[in-house]
Amino acid sequence: MGEMVKFTLTILIWAALELLNIGILFKHVLILKRKKNNIVSVIIEILLIIAILSTYAYCSWNNYKTMELIITPLIFVKSAILMRSFFYLKWRHVAFIAFFVELASFTGLNFRLITPFIGWNDTNGYVYEVIGELILLALLVFVIFLRKKSIIQFWIAELPVVDFLIFTVLLFFLSIWEAVAYLTEKRPFSLYVFFAVIVVCTLATIIRTIIITRKNNSLTYINSLLEEHMQQATDYYNQLIEQENQTKKFRHDIKNILIALHSMVKENQNDKALLYIEDLNEVCEQLKPRYNTGNFIADAILSAKDTRAAMQNINISFDGYIPSEKVKDVDMVIVLSNMLDNAIEACEKITGKKDIEIRSILQKKMWVLYIKNPSEEVNIINKNHIVTTKQEKMLHGFGLNNIERVAQKYNGNMQLAYKEGYFSSKITFIFD
Repeated sequence: MGEMVKFTLTILIWAALELLNIGILFKHVLILKRKKNNIVSVIIEILLIIAILSTYAYCSWNNYKTMELIITPLIFVKSAILMRSFFYLKWRHVAFIAFFVELASFTGLNFRLITPFIGWNDTNGYVYEVIGELILLALLVFVIFLRKKSIIQFWIAELPVVDFLIFTVLLFFLSIWEAVAYLTEKRPFSLYVFFAVIVVCTLATIIRTIIITRKNNSLTYINSLLEEHMQQATDYYNQLIEQENQTKKFRHDIKNILIALHSMVKENQNDKALLYIEDLNEVCEQLKPRYNTGNFIADAILSAKDTRAAMQNINISFDGYIPSEKVKDVDMVIVLSNMLDNAIEACEKITGKKDIEIRSILQKKMWVLYIKNPSEEVNIINKNHIVTTKQEKMLHGFGLNNIERVAQKYNGNMQLAYKEGYFSSKITFIFD
């Protein structure tokens, strides 16, 4: 009985480490949006996981192979049962969990294959599952450290469900094959070489798929970026055409206006002439640009975005001065357009007062652009990344990434904040 308790505890420790690793993956790799959890629901799910693990341990200990095989699929997704109380999960995330469960198991099994060479062996196979999870934990900590230093990026999170399922099945059957070979009494050295080749080929296939996915995502990113810039250019061009048409119309009518005024004054119809001049002043006011920031491109961008915002009863206010020479036009378009698009999109999702406040502070060698808008709650990571609610996370994130890239180009930075129902973004440019 004591050995069975030890066996069961080993499985529980393995499951706890797996939950820890999956939690780290969800928080730092997938960066999923968290949800408010119900304590009763969490307790029920924990008890359900314990029941699954206890049943699995009992069947495994007593060599009930059929029941063990039936429960095995639940072992692959047991962490998803609990994680669904903390994160918004989709089928892709469940497949993601199954893949990493098998990856940890595969790592532990391969560690077991080398233990005869170091003179250590344990009959409890789940000890190696624990070791596999510990190895994966160490790798995760190291990789996340590199990511925070901007040395690497995660692309495996972008793989589709099918790829995760293929990798999981591939590793699963490879693990079975290795286990059968391990139980063979006579194992020639060539068998170990064969195993090594299979493992390397499997990992190479996985890495190659990740690289292909990265290239596809990069192409999608570039295409979307070009489409957005083309749309922005079209909007500003249409805005300028509209202003030019209004100006031409006014110039065409000015001669008739002067003739009419001359006639009124000549006939001593001064009151009528004054009313006519007042109406003329109103027309002139309408022709004046809505924004006068000091930067022609910024004026066009603000006018175009203001038109879009007005359709949603969103008010945009601007205060300050925007440099006209120190920032390239294309960089101005990227920064101001994306910031305003994000602010308008946030306002569209809420009810109540919708005011977007823009402040521009220009000094001799520094320009600070600040935008504040009401918003739903936003989870901000490291002051410059947000957890998006959009399905295409990467495509949504490239706007902020481009803003940050432009700011860094001018030796500046981007800072995001959320407080009391308001989201704010602050972009700083440092000029030489």
